[in-house]
Amino acid sequence: MFKKYILRAARPLGIFLIFAFSVACIFASLLLRDIDDSGFFGKLIHYTVSFDNRFYDARMKDVIDPNFKSKEQVLVEIDNYSLDVIGVFPFPRTVYANFINKAKNFGAKVIAMDVLFPEESLSCGGESPDDVLSRAFTDFSKQENRSIFFGYTVSGVSKGAMKEFPDTLYSFMPNSQSSSESGFEQLYIEKFNFPISTFADSGAGLGYITVFQDPDGIFRNYLIAANVDNIYIGSLALNAFDAYVKSENRSMLKIQKDGEGSVYVGDDSMETNSRGETKVRWIGSKDQFPSISLIDFLKADDNDPKIRSLIEDKIVFLGSTGTGAHDLRPSPVDGAMPGVFMHMNTIHMLLHKYFYKPADQSVQYSLILLIIGSIMFWAASRLGYASIDLITLFILIAASFYLDRVYFMPEGYELKLFYCYFCFIASYSWNTFLNFSEANKEKKQVRGTFARYVAPTIVDEMLKDPEKLVVGGFRRDITCLFSDVRDFTSISEGLSPVELAQSLNMYMGKMTDIVFETRGTLDKYIGDAIVAFWGAPLEIGNHAQYAIEAALKMMDTLPAINEEFRRLGRPEFLVGIGLNSGECNVGNMGSSRIFSYTALGDNMNLGARLESLCKHYGTQILISEYTLKRLDTKNIKYRTIDNVIVKGKTTPVLVYEVIHSHHFMALSDEAYQAYLAAHAAFLQRNFQEAAAMFGKVLTFNENDKSSKRFKAICENFAAHPDLAGENFSVTVMTEK
Repeated sequence: MFKKYILRAARPLGIFLIFAFSVACIFASLLLRDIDDSGFFGKLIHYTVSFDNRFYDARMKDVIDPNFKSKEQVLVEIDNYSLDVIGVFPFPRTVYANFINKAKNFGAKVIAMDVLFPEESLSCGGESPDDVLSRAFTDFSKQENRSIFFGYTVSGVSKGAMKEFPDTLYSFMPNSQSSSESGFEQLYIEKFNFPISTFADSGAGLGYITVFQDPDGIFRNYLIAANVDNIYIGSLALNAFDAYVKSENRSMLKIQKDGEGSVYVGDDSMETNSRGETKVRWIGSKDQFPSISLIDFLKADDNDPKIRSLIEDKIVFLGSTGTGAHDLRPSPVDGAMPGVFMHMNTIHMLLHKYFYKPADQSVQYSLILLIIGSIMFWAASRLGYASIDLITLFILIAASFYLDRVYFMPEGYELKLFYCYFCFIASYSWNTFLNFSEANKEKKQVRGTFARYVAPTIVDEMLKDPEKLVVGGFRRDITCLFSDVRDFTSISEGLSPVELAQSLNMYMGKMTDIVFETRGTLDKYIGDAIVAFWGAPLEIGNHAQYAIEAALKMMDTLPAINEEFRRLGRPEFLVGIGLNSGECNVGNMGSSRIFSYTALGDNMNLGARLESLCKHYGTQILISEYTLKRLDTKNIKYRTIDNVIVKGKTTPVLVYEVIHSHHFMALSDEAYQAYLAAHAAFLQRNFQEAAAMFGKVLTFNENDKSSKRFKAICENFAAHPDLAGENFSVTVMTEK
């Protein structure tokens, strides 16, 4: 009784704990960087957040428009072709100067170079390459409404940082407002990647290019603004955007009291975390941004109209895409994405106000979905039907996935579907586990009782559907098999009871194993006879094919059994097998207390008659025309035996013998073809010719009873043509 109450309490308690854990994970996803990942629960939270991020990445990747092309940005690629032609990397400074002059000629509005210039170039006389590049920076920057930017890096550690804030960066600070003294987390400018003074003082703009990866190694967030000594500096993307738009459309960075912030573009904004990162809302990578190889760009004619239309009044990025440049990063849209596309995607967000909704709104909708789904599943589970539980689970997952795809994701919401699905699936699994535990004892009892008497497939079917454990049956198309040992009475008289039982058990055991191996159902043993059928209680496809396979295996196994009988000095078994296919009444037959799983009907009776006819025709495997129609006969040999009206019937049935591997016609194709030709001649009433041909078959096996019978019939009809009436090929049996 106490155990029963524990099981009752376990169901709601388990579902509640699963729900509570899912809610905790949803809130933890907002605070991931503040959660210690050294303990068990910390690691668990980090792992689940990673799964949720990857699940969102997969969904987001599927909705990216493959035909979209940016109209404001273009990439000049430092690709493998450029690396191969120029031959060294980093490139000589003159290569970058030529790029800037070329972009200036084609009318680029903003140049953003995802490149570092931290060291001086070596030169041997003449003008320094650094001076050439610095002059290119200056010339481009002097143009009205034209700006150029290149990179440096920041870090979260003070080691290797610049001791003083560079004066140059004061000119490239974003508009900002702060309602908090704490601000973003402190970052540091890395001195070994900061440009030399020749470039820093050239009039070109600066923007850091640092991006931090998530704990799972994927780059999802972009460091849009950084706090260095409580001075906010802009990234390459933010500075390039502000230079591209008019002054009244520039961005505004606002720091909140909690240390987080927002970047405003007009009345719209995107959130940043406490480090100054914003989550990138991707539109794609290489396929979504027009691009041209650096070498092709440098070689282009200065008056090339296609290049001008590609470059003019655009934000022109220079960035590496070649594998040799080592700037490939795992991202949600590409497992090896060139880092320059993070800058370009961020600028697209700013230009088109393509921002995510505030995280608290996404969490709110995620919790609503989680609560509604949990209530629906709990209500469904109370009905006590496993099928309803599964249907409800499917509806919840499909409906939420559809809503996310058509509404929430396009609107910029980031639903935490992974946690919702975890809650639904875990609750379903827990509920199913408890149901299984409660029913397990009863199933073991049923299996232990019935497994002794019926095939394992029947036991499984009964356990799946206990309602089938009732008296009665259902109509099912099946193939039945009847097998009988010839002259068993004589055999039993020559053996002691122990020897008879041993021989019969050995034979029955081998044959029953074959029935089960071929997915058959053992109906019953009747003395030395075996009754089995295929196609019930389970649908198995072409049941006739399985039944023939079983009959042939039985005949192939019989010689080994008889070899053992000879070794023991016991009589051999000769077996006849009859098969028929058709609809029968299948089910548990008997009383309400004692019953057996069996098949009844005319088609079962015909199968029994065919087994009896094996002795009459001297055959071992007889099948009806109804079974033959269901067979794939490509790999099966068979011969026509008779057109017979069995006792109790009025309609003739064509009967065939299936040739097993030890049959003389399997060993001699000439004998087989001779029989087929002889029977064809018989049907054409060429009785004299048919008699001679059947005689030829007998030269291969003089004991072939079917050939002897046909030869005698043909000789009689040849001698007395008047006896061959209209139904000359039909045999009427007067005995069973």
